[in-house]
Order: sequence, then structure tokens, then C-alpha cells
Amino acid sequence: MPCKRALIALLCLTIIVLITSICQSFHTNFRAVGRNGTLRYEPTELDLGQMRFLAGLSDSENLRRTVQRISIKRVVGTPGHSKVRNYIVDYLKKLDWNVELDLFTQKVPIKSAVTFQNIVARQNPRAQRYLMFGCHYDSKYFKDFDFMAATDSAVPCALLLNMATILRNQFHRSDISLMLVFFDGEEAFGEWSAEDSLYGSRHLAELWEKHGLLDKIDLFVLLDLIGARDVVFKKNIPNTSGWFHRLVQLEKMLFQAGILRLERPLFKFEPSTDVDDDHLPFTRRNVPVIHLISNKYPAVWHLAEDVEKNVDYNTTEQVGLVLRMFVMEYLNSAPNTVYQL
Repeated sequence: MPCKRALIALLCLTIIVLITSICQSFHTNFRAVGRNGTLRYEPTELDLGQMRFLAGLSDSENLRRTVQRISIKRVVGTPGHSKVRNYIVDYLKKLDWNVELDLFTQKVPIKSAVTFQNIVARQNPRAQRYLMFGCHYDSKYFKDFDFMAATDSAVPCALLLNMATILRNQFHRSDISLMLVFFDGEEAFGEWSAEDSLYGSRHLAELWEKHGLLDKIDLFVLLDLIGARDVVFKKNIPNTSGWFHRLVQLEKMLFQAGILRLERPLFKFEPSTDVDDDHLPFTRRNVPVIHLISNKYPAVWHLAEDVEKNVDYNTTEQVGLVLRMFVMEYLNSAPNTVYQL
């Protein structure tokens, strides 16, 4: 009898280990894309040679200059706002991207009617599907000081423009492409509320839903509050935790290859609570989102000290490097036909 009980216990343990292994494999390799998570995609991993090549494309000076150009007062409707918008548009057009402006006028607190302009840039406007990255380019209005908003969100804007520059000769696919969206009017003019915030993203998500364009978005990666030394990202949206886990894995691979300068990870596969941001109008319409916002808000958040000279470029470049790997892995291995689950 003891021998029989031991055999049964061993068999049960074996089954548990097998099930756990299968679940882990499913979690690690399986990815869902598209609205409602109904499409299946298993990306092919970059090899070490590819990762070293992509890392070698880094352009630190370009990143720094771009942050400097965007880190100015750019409240909606001000000259600085127009200057930054024109800079982003011209930057991407020079790289031969298709750039469109989504214009609309709306009444806001403090001011009267304000014209917002979302910037939508597509590397290939004829693609059938898009990996979408986004951030906001406006800065918040403060009565008592000029807010330069380096981490909020000049650095995220600069990371996307820097990525477009670095990867300009690496885009070869025609069926799936990269889309960059720079939202206007993320910041509230008064106290944050559902009505006074996210002006650009609310308008664009509604517009795209009407025209059926949301179905072309495989995945939306939103960047915000990046540039502080202590930046850390955690998984804050459960249904895209598999995709976030891939970012964690890529950073770990870069560490193991000796490519990264820092000795600490910025992407941690730990649960966190999500916060309101430009992704909400899209998640409410079932677009899968990775929300890359610092789990700990920068110490300079909404303060006069949020300026370019306080940006930590070591952490910023590490974020950019991981995102670069993610983008190229996705675009290069995305199947021509995505299979329904």
C-alpha cells in the first residue's frame, strides 16, 4: 500500500508539473493581437547577432537634440505648441513617412474654443495592419510657471522620432507597418476629469471606430512619464501581460549579451495599477494596449524642474533600445495572415 500511494503521489506530481509547463509555455509564446484579442501571433525571436546589429544603430546625440527641441512650453494654442507640432511633422516627412493631422475644435475650461491637432504618421500608408506607438506632445498649463514637460512627454516623443531615424533603413515589410501617433490635448486645462483630459485620444478613437480603422491596429504601445533615473515599468493591463513579458525578456537578453550599460532592469513582470491616459479611449473599444508609464512618477512631475537638463539619458536610451528590439522582432516575424483563434 505505501508503495502504491507513493506511485499515485508521484503520478499526480508529474501531471501538475506537466500542466504547469504547458501553461508557462502558452503564456510565454502565445500572443493575441487585434481588437477583442481574437487573432493569434507567435513572434520569432531575434538572435544575438540581430540584437547586436540593432543596438549598434543607436544615435545618442540625435535623441538628446530631439528632447531639447521638444522640451519647451507647448500648451495647446500657444506658439510653442505650434513649433513642436511643426517640428514633429517635418521630422517625419523628411524620413518619407506619411503624416496626417486630425484637426478639431472644442471648448475647454479656462480658455474658450481650442483647436487640437493629433499627428498620425504611418511608415507605410498602404499596410493592412499596424503596430501603433503613441504619446502626447502638448504640455500642461500652469499659471505660476512655464512648464517644459521633459518627462511629460518630450522624452517619449523624442524616443519615437529617434526610433524612426534609427530604423529608417530596416523597414521592409509591406503588409504590416509601424504607426506613430502624437496625441494633442492629453493634459487637463483645469482639474483632471473625464471631460477635461484626453481630448485628442478621445476624438481619434471615436473617429477611427466610425471609419473601421481600429480593426487595423494589432497592438497599441503608449509611452508616458519617461526620462527620470528611477523609471520602472510594470504590467498594468492584464490582457496584454504576454506582450509586456516579451519586453521583460528582451531587456534580460540584452543584459546577458552585455549590451546594456545599466545594471538594473527597467521592465519588471510585477503587477501594478493602471492610471488614466491616452490609451483609455482605445481600451474601451477593445484595442489591445501596453501602457508604458513609469510605475513611480518622476520627482519633477508637474513641477518647473521637469526640464531637459534633468533627463537621465542612460535610462532613456535603455528604454529606447528595448523598444527597438520589440518593434523589429514584431515587424519582421509577423505573419502575412494572422490566424483566428
